[in-house]
Amino acid sequence: VIAPDLLFKNYPYLTSASKPLADHFVELGQEIAQKFIKSKKDLVVEIGSNDGVLLAGIKNNCRVLGVDPAKNIAPLARERGVESVSDYFNPKLAEKILNKKGKAKVVIANNVMAHIDDIRDIFKGVKILLGRDGIFIFEVHWVGNLIGDGGFDQIYHEHLSYYSLTAAKKLVELSGLNIFDVELIPIHGESLRIYAGYKRPPEIRVNKILMLEKRLGLHKLQAYQKFAEKVQKVQKDINFIFSKIKLEGKTIACFGAPAKGNTLLNFCGLGSKDIIYIVDSTPSKQGLYTPGTHILVCHPDKFKHTPPDYMLLLSWNYKDVILNREQWFSEKGGRWIIPVPQVKII
Repeated sequence: VIAPDLLFKNYPYLTSASKPLADHFVELGQEIAQKFIKSKKDLVVEIGSNDGVLLAGIKNNCRVLGVDPAKNIAPLARERGVESVSDYFNPKLAEKILNKKGKAKVVIANNVMAHIDDIRDIFKGVKILLGRDGIFIFEVHWVGNLIGDGGFDQIYHEHLSYYSLTAAKKLVELSGLNIFDVELIPIHGESLRIYAGYKRPPEIRVNKILMLEKRLGLHKLQAYQKFAEKVQKVQKDINFIFSKIKLEGKTIACFGAPAKGNTLLNFCGLGSKDIIYIVDSTPSKQGLYTPGTHILVCHPDKFKHTPPDYMLLLSWNYKDVILNREQWFSEKGGRWIIPVPQVKII
């Protein structure tokens, strides 16, 4: 486990840099405000609040507080009018927030649970902070999607845990809460949005997803062995396609520099000899090089001014949005390589 300060104190990832993700969280914020916020005095605390996109959308409905250890990002949240604490969420911090702000009506943790080593510490902190009628909402990438559609690139150093609802249910119940609702949502492939609270009767879809996981055999070793075979096939197919394109004398670049892209590139042995550049809209990533493969990350203008023959889509989870927005590339004869769930050229 890498020391959290090395990973998160100066963090290059911004929620606002990804419009689909930002829109997703704004929509969630609206749902929270409509369903669970009853008064402007209600407190909503977000763990891993990043640049405050979600909380900024509901700060006029209630009191909001963001918690994020990234000292470079908290000022961006404050510019949006979101009060933010630059620290790790744990029982000690939960007590401080409780003493200063009172009980929380809603605690949110989106795409952060996988990053935390001592996950029970988070639940202890949530339990301290959450009011008896409070709701804990958290989103995690669903392991059923991870092994089902072969999104193996989402396995990397920041992600220490991979969640099924079956596992999450045990974890939540150990903390004295219970899961009363759950949704499968189309973000990062497919994610679980889990709603937990005190002694709330479960909605019917909780049992439906538990039964689905049982049918998929997510509790059995064989499911993961099949996943391994699928991953090996993706590697083989990508290397075959790259060899063929290079023999034709064509160029390849990459669209997006997400963390998961480094898993794919390193696993397939693709580096600067194969890929002429990567473009990404996140300013803090531009001018840097991909770890292990040493490919320069450029501003998206590079793509427009010097388009390659083929573009490997590393941000495949936003495929529909990106391909629609960058339609000009296909119209000029450019081809997209989609690596997940099966390798294909479009």
